[in-house]
Amino acid sequence: MATGPVMEGLFFPLSKLFWMAVRPESWLLGLMLVALAGLLLHRRRLAVTALSLAIAAFLVIALLRPADTLLGPLERAYPANPDVTAPAAIVVLGGGEEAVRTDTYGQPHISDKGDRFLAAIALARRYPEARVVFTGGTGWFRTGFLPGSEVARQIFTGAGIAEERLILEGRSLNTWQNAVNTLPLMADLPEGGIVLVTSAFHMRRSVEVFCAAGWRSLIPYPTDFRILALGHRLGWRFAENLQELNQAAKEWIGLLAYRHTGRGVSPQTRPGCLLP
Repeated sequence: MATGPVMEGLFFPLSKLFWMAVRPESWLLGLMLVALAGLLLHRRRLAVTALSLAIAAFLVIALLRPADTLLGPLERAYPANPDVTAPAAIVVLGGGEEAVRTDTYGQPHISDKGDRFLAAIALARRYPEARVVFTGGTGWFRTGFLPGSEVARQIFTGAGIAEERLILEGRSLNTWQNAVNTLPLMADLPEGGIVLVTSAFHMRRSVEVFCAAGWRSLIPYPTDFRILALGHRLGWRFAENLQELNQAAKEWIGLLAYRHTGRGVSPQTRPGCLLP
């Protein structure tokens, strides 16, 4: 589906507003609000039904970790620790940095997706000739926040990676912008594979988006795996499990939305996008 400049500008805020409405925790809140409305309106059956559904959902999330069922097809799309040989660049997608805390405390902070940086640093040391590329802006509606690219610069240089090896892109607000804004910066690189580093749950969508944007010779390098072995899933972990369920739902919605708008395509339809 073709998209014009107006749609491009609206895609980011509309996607954020839509996600606020459909995320699983919003549905839980909605059920509790319906139950409250039922009580206030003296509609006992409505209140009991809504409250029962909310409690059942709470227990399922807390005890059974349903996110793993949704995350499985995403995290198994590409293998961990793929073969890499003399890559031209290591591209790290934003999301693993904590820009606000970095700005507040004057030292680099990482988020729960910080494994992206650990993997990139290890790869950078293993392949010292490869350029290290980071792409990511603030991800906020407001301006004035430290861009993710500056946090990445502090993390990489603090890990001993020379600043002249870095290529930093700090304007992107989503995965599509990551792909489109960063591709021109790769024009002068030598021949070689492009190692794409992001969280395993995000890799499937990232590959489809980068293929749609015209990237070639990608080597998906997933990290930050979330699925737990069956023996570690049981327990009372409502907050953790809800967070993972939110993440899984967001990723599936994003995958479908990007495909529908032409921002994501199967790599099989773009020969050369993935390195053989």
